[in-house]
Amino acid sequence: MTDKNLQILIVDDNEMASDLLSEFVELLGHQSKAAANGGDAIAACDTLRPDVVITDIVLPDLDGYELAMRLRAKFGKEIRIIALSGLPRNNDRAEASNFDAWLEKPLDLSVLERMLGNPGETTT
Repeated sequence: MTDKNLQILIVDDNEMASDLLSEFVELLGHQSKAAANGGDAIAACDTLRPDVVITDIVLPDLDGYELAMRLRAKFGKEIRIIALSGLPRNNDRAEASNFDAWLEKPLDLSVLERMLGNPGETTT
């Protein structure tokens, strides 16, 4: 685990999933906030300025690829973006390069814990 207390934004329209993930990252000593869609996530980033955004790919308003693209355009590498999806990564989409890492559901919590403790670690 990192010594830094990270601000983490979790973007998932499944409230139970985002609540459970929020509890986990808070047990690791980080702060979390949840957003149920891409629009709310972008607005939250304006005020929260999270260190990490963990986003599902299938969202009700725009997909995680579009969200990552918009966040990169707005914040550059200031925010670390991790995809968390039941879908496999689609490297044929140009927007895939906007993710720092891709985790598949069901999530191995130990992998996420390592990633949050080691900002340079990526998983595809």
